[in-house]
Amino acid sequence: MLGWVDHPEYYGPLNVDMLDKPEVVLSAVVIEQSDEGFEKAIGAWSRFGTLSVVEAVYAYVSQVRRRVIGEGELRMKLLEILPAATELDILAMQRVLKLGLGITTCDLGLVLLSYVPVGDAGHPQRPLGTIYELMRGEATIYVARNAGKRGIYDGETMCVVPISSQPPLHPLYEAYLRGFRIVTEGVPTEDTPCVVHKKLGLRCLDARLVLSNPR
Repeated sequence: MLGWVDHPEYYGPLNVDMLDKPEVVLSAVVIEQSDEGFEKAIGAWSRFGTLSVVEAVYAYVSQVRRRVIGEGELRMKLLEILPAATELDILAMQRVLKLGLGITTCDLGLVLLSYVPVGDAGHPQRPLGTIYELMRGEATIYVARNAGKRGIYDGETMCVVPISSQPPLHPLYEAYLRGFRIVTEGVPTEDTPCVVHKKLGLRCLDARLVLSNPR
């Protein structure tokens, strides 16, 4: 399975033909690489995204594929362009990276933590490891280091993890605060802690169980 789309207009397994729709590029959970899907997603992203960001990501992915640059240099280049990215650019970028290279920024050592105020809840503390923060309307996106020793698989947020100041915390954010490293590359094994969309059918250890029984 390429992934899953959880959107009011599209709900079901992701297929390549759907990736020319902006709504899908913004909402799909992608778990497999696809060259054709990458090209379609770039086309869809270019219709609503910041063109300089879209073009840069397309060029960088192509350079990694040709082994002109490595993942370390890709990480630095993405850090340089993220301040120009909108919130929608960030959502699309993660899916494009997964389609093109089989990774997101999490696998490059950068997790994106997204805070949107709800009700009277206070603003969370700036997460440890934050490199910089981006103000996008009401949302604050923290670009933070992702370097924990134990991995936890993200098959839900595409490395844009919602955070809050009050419980219940999203399990990926709770895991991050406890020193886990969020990963999206490949697919998890049965003994890999994970947070995944149930429709993906991935067999792995539920993060809530792992977090409630720390070892």
